[in-house]
Amino acid sequence: MKLNRFFWQYLAGIAFVAWVLVSYTPYNDLIANLIRAFGVFCVIVGVIGRIWATIFIGGMKNVGVDGTKFIDYGAYSLCRNPLYLFSFVAFIGLLALKAQLSLILIGIVFYLWVYHYTIKGEEEFLRAKFGVAYEEFLQKTARFFPRFKGFHCPEVVVCKPAFVHKEMRRALNWFIGVLVLLGIELLHHYLILPNLYWLY
Repeated sequence: MKLNRFFWQYLAGIAFVAWVLVSYTPYNDLIANLIRAFGVFCVIVGVIGRIWATIFIGGMKNVGVDGTKFIDYGAYSLCRNPLYLFSFVAFIGLLALKAQLSLILIGIVFYLWVYHYTIKGEEEFLRAKFGVAYEEFLQKTARFFPRFKGFHCPEVVVCKPAFVHKEMRRALNWFIGVLVLLGIELLHHYLILPNLYWLY
């Protein structure tokens, strides 16, 4: 089954903006701010993780280092999709800034549903390209949630700095998102934006 990831992302984005603008958390300030602090922490971990994973894969996702071998070391020895994993962590962090557990749970289900099909499609492409070696990689390396015991990394790796720099610039978008969402929460707190729904 093929899934248009970008269509569902845009649709979810519209729903998310509407949710953010009219709802507020019923938790008291202490609990709400603890949830938000957890969210900021997740965004930081996600951004750092994405940069770390990009060091190994940037510009070589579908072709490997020399076009004949895929990346299976460093972040990619922990799981086959560390960029998606760390995006997931940062995404949950952004949702947590609303301090609404219902939004976090919906976000988790939505993300895992959409990226399940995205990852399966990419695996089919890589299986056709790299054959038996990739099949062995599928068997020994977790798809999404990491297995730390299999970590390995050579002393020297090929890195394309332009892709790392690009990822570092993208990191700004995550932190801009944090500032915007926290700003919206302040507007709700002071009743400048309407609190039409109070959602746990």
